[in-house]
Amino acid sequence: MSDFAFAGKTFELHMEDGVVFRNTYGPEGNTLRYREIDGATEGASEDVRVHAAEVGRKMYLLGWNEISGTAVTHVMDFKNSTVTAFWSFPEGSGRTGQIHTATFKEID
Repeated sequence: MSDFAFAGKTFELHMEDGVVFRNTYGPEGNTLRYREIDGATEGASEDVRVHAAEVGRKMYLLGWNEISGTAVTHVMDFKNSTVTAFWSFPEGSGRTGQIHTATFKEID
């Protein structure tokens, strides 16, 4: 098992816009299965490869690319149980970016 605080665990993320995700990380912290459990695309899920680094005490930078072309970056702050996220996705002939915030809790 990895030293990453999220490795091998499942978290529920409550985004500021009401969307809820269930994120399950592999034991080494380099894979993720996310599932949207509430929101516009409820039921959507994907398994992705995660790139991660500890950027502060109990704070991690995670990034992955989705099949849709969306690039996702999360800063997980375990001291405050918060996530700051940046999503960049194809739109028209270019890309659009969004910043989101969330709270998270570990679930069984």
